[in-house]
Amino acid sequence: MKKSQDLAYLKLSDQARTRHLRTLFNEVVQRLRRPHLDESEAKPSKAAIAHGKARSQQGYTATMLVEESRILQVCIFKTLRSNLAAVDVALVLTDVMTIADEVDSQLRQTIGSFSDELARSNAPGR
Repeated sequence: MKKSQDLAYLKLSDQARTRHLRTLFNEVVQRLRRPHLDESEAKPSKAAIAHGKARSQQGYTATMLVEESRILQVCIFKTLRSNLAAVDVALVLTDVMTIADEVDSQLRQTIGSFSDELARSNAPGR
């Protein structure tokens, strides 16, 4: 994230930049462990909602949230590629689709709570 010009100009500690990742990764793993079904509705993510609120308070923009999520997906897929010999190739495509869907679902929820937090902070009387 520090290498991204879009994200690096905000001076955040490593902890502030990454504290949400452990929980978000755990949610991706839990999703992968469930049967792979076409889900019509995403599961609520408390971590994604908290992440959106925190990023709003830290001065992020919606564009920065999308860039952060894009970088996360690139890192996940590079890790998969690096470990391809250790994964079941028959499941890779399904798992990649599940990972991308979960990360996108988390991003949607993050942006939703981010927008709500911005609206609250910009409300008259605040």
